[in-house]
Amino acid sequence: MIKRTWVATLLAVAAAGLAVAPAEATVQSGSGTIGDPWVPTHAAHITCATATLFGNYTPGQGHSDPIATLVQGNYIGVRYITSDHNSADVFWHGTSKWGFLLRDCFALN
Repeated sequence: MIKRTWVATLLAVAAAGLAVAPAEATVQSGSGTIGDPWVPTHAAHITCATATLFGNYTPGQGHSDPIATLVQGNYIGVRYITSDHNSADVFWHGTSKWGFLLRDCFALN
């Protein structure tokens, strides 16, 4: 009985530790590559006729360093939406590149 209680407590502590530590965002280089490919994304697709994938985004200054142009229907993975809700950090499945995309040009699946 004591052993079973000890194992249950150990598992609960381990699970709590995993839930508390969120992954930190990796800084982009502007080239479309990123150092941590194991970040989960949410499935989405491009809704604008065309949308530019940018290497960098700064709130208040906007997007910079264009990487590629995506077309309506392209599938992407969305890692996070920026704090000002104008852009999102996305993964373009077509070329395996990471970048920033205007928030109004995609919809979550």
